[in-house]
Amino acid sequence: MMATNRKRVLIVDDNKSLVLVAARVLEKEGYDVSTAFDGMEGVAKAQTEKPDLIILDIGMPGPDGYEVCRELKMDPNTANIPVVFLSSKGNLDEREGPSATGLKEVKLAYSLGAYDFIHKPISARELITVVNDAFALDKIISSD
Repeated sequence: MMATNRKRVLIVDDNKSLVLVAARVLEKEGYDVSTAFDGMEGVAKAQTEKPDLIILDIGMPGPDGYEVCRELKMDPNTANIPVVFLSSKGNLDEREGPSATGLKEVKLAYSLGAYDFIHKPISARELITVVNDAFALDKIISSD
């Protein structure tokens, strides 16, 4: 088996169709993608596979995304993996003005160590941009 230096992305979300579409989009961009459909499976895969980036939903069966992020950030083996929350919670749609609940959700995500918070629904292009940006920033930081 050949060694690969392709970046690995773990997508954790209970919406199976969203996960499969997002995985296909990122695989076409050259990423290795693994998936999990609930919080417990997400934690287990993050700990065993050590992906380069985790895309994490908030509302899921078992531990929610916040609990998953908290657990991963407390584990020295996974603490440095960037986590991007992808959720319909925390929507800050400017047409209606940001809601207090939405702001609370986003602040909580960042307080737990999130790298970014993006909102569902998301286009394929937006997803690719967020993932590419996360890896571009990582290159900048690690080259200092």
